[in-house]
Amino acid sequence: MTASLYFSAAVRVGGDISLTRLLPLDALHKPLAPHDNFSQRVLLSLHALGVIEPELSFAHAEDWLRARDWMHYGFESIAWRIRWAPKNCLRQHEEVKELLKDIELSEEVLQALLALWEDLAQAEVAQYARWSLAKSGYNPEWTNLATDVLRRALEGFSVNQVMYLIYLAMRNVATTHQQGGSDAARLGRVFADSIANYAQRAHAERWTVRGMTRPAELPMSTLALIFAHEVTRLDDEYLTLRPSMDSLLAAMTRHRTVH
Repeated sequence: MTASLYFSAAVRVGGDISLTRLLPLDALHKPLAPHDNFSQRVLLSLHALGVIEPELSFAHAEDWLRARDWMHYGFESIAWRIRWAPKNCLRQHEEVKELLKDIELSEEVLQALLALWEDLAQAEVAQYARWSLAKSGYNPEWTNLATDVLRRALEGFSVNQVMYLIYLAMRNVATTHQQGGSDAARLGRVFADSIANYAQRAHAERWTVRGMTRPAELPMSTLALIFAHEVTRLDDEYLTLRPSMDSLLAAMTRHRTVH
């Protein structure tokens, strides 16, 4: 099921006119996933399943034929040949949609979908954190210090709400910086600690945390769109609900009841 979702997302965003090839990441018009590492995992998963294979230029053909390591060329510069549907990948995409439409809501399937939702949600808030830091002139890599903090925050809040906590943390970083309360090397830790502190206070003091509107500069990834609108039917609730089994089951059951 997850592999089919990957394939559907990759074909939708990356296929060229002939629909037999995925373009390099730097040539995609829409993001495959919320951050580069996630996109690379999608490509590696498809490659491991035999759905796609790396297609090197003629200059590197000898390396490919001799089975040398192709990864040092970089994911951004390598195109991918689709092996499953050499003539028309749209047919494959329609078959995937039909498969996902009638997916059995077993405990195992729901656990897999919830894990995917948690990963996507974490990627969404991490992307927003990077964008916020860079926009304010700080190092976007400070987001790496807050990875675990963001994951824990999503246990109690939605993506949009965690984005608001990030916004509050950014204000704290700016104030600390202006007052000289911490040197630049430690501001990344201030950022992560501020998110953790606000999340803990919001939970303990029962704050009504408003959700931030997603900036127009940060479009949702194709993988997240397919997950929200075609697989789970969470639709617009995808960003406004805390990732949970109850929310997932309610959304998918509601859609089946209506239809």
